[in-house]
Amino acid sequence: MSSPQFYLHGVSRRMQNPKLRRLFMHIGFWLFWLFRTFYDIVSLYGFGFGELLFMLVYASTQIPMMYLHLYFFVPLLLNKRHYLLYAIATISLIFTYSFVNYTLLTLIPESILSIGLSDYISHLNARYDIFEGFFTLVITYSIKYAGQVRSTQTRLLQLQRDNLTLELNALKAQINPHFLFNTLNNIYSLALRKSEKTPDMVLKLSDMMRYVLYECNSGRVALDREIQFISNYIELERIRHGDDVSINFSLTGNPKDYQIEPLLLIPIVENSFKHGINAQMEKGFVDVQLNVLNGSLQLKVLNTVHLKGAFSKEKGGIGLDNVQKRLELIYPQKHYLKILALKDSYKVDLELNLL
Repeated sequence: MSSPQFYLHGVSRRMQNPKLRRLFMHIGFWLFWLFRTFYDIVSLYGFGFGELLFMLVYASTQIPMMYLHLYFFVPLLLNKRHYLLYAIATISLIFTYSFVNYTLLTLIPESILSIGLSDYISHLNARYDIFEGFFTLVITYSIKYAGQVRSTQTRLLQLQRDNLTLELNALKAQINPHFLFNTLNNIYSLALRKSEKTPDMVLKLSDMMRYVLYECNSGRVALDREIQFISNYIELERIRHGDDVSINFSLTGNPKDYQIEPLLLIPIVENSFKHGINAQMEKGFVDVQLNVLNGSLQLKVLNTVHLKGAFSKEKGGIGLDNVQKRLELIYPQKHYLKILALKDSYKVDLELNLL
């Protein structure tokens, strides 16, 4: 014997079918809509075969009227801006509904009707249900229009999410080869000098590649792991440059228990090297300060510049435009980015709400 849970699971799975779900929604609406009239009739005149036949007549005229309006007049006339034809057709439909409803009700034999319901029908005329017909069309059109608006909004939101995913994937595709290319160049420079630091650089590169290839492809990552990636990169640069330049990196606060979009901060740090001390190779400096406190991250990067304006203009580089775009996409209203070009240095301040 099937368990109730198995049965409910089967019903839920079948209800995922859009056509079946739509059918049940229509049936549910009509049961609710006709119940109010049925309740009034039974309350006033009791329940019998005549009252049931009265409701069948009522349903057999209202349902076709509603569907003719929603699926013929609205798409072919109203939506195509044939407003006059739509008004004439809709008014004619309402009058026709009222007349047909009245005619069918008068054909019900008095012998099967209660005295009160028979007396009620005898006082009707062909225009008795015009207001009810108009009210039905307004309500059903409003419900359908609201459903269409909601469906359109859902599709737009889905398109926005899809576009966001595609765009972020494209941005990541720009970043990953960029890091690999620069770091391999660093290792190559040391290898040419037969430096003893080359193996350490290879290990750090291995950790960086593991992070990029396996940890950056499933949404946000642990903030401390992202910071470790930045630290590895700075250490690679420190090993490469030795004592020729001043490189400082400080971290305050506790980055644990927070997450961040992967590879979001590193372009700022990388560009400070690439267009700062890497362009000069001597008498330069890079100062990177990270602070994590109460769900807020602050990144301050200050570096010397070799060529004014080179920081974000390099052809083929990701620059700060990439960072700004990702911040706007992922952290709208939750970030503050300030870029300041001084006479012989470049400063970037980023504040990010991680909550």
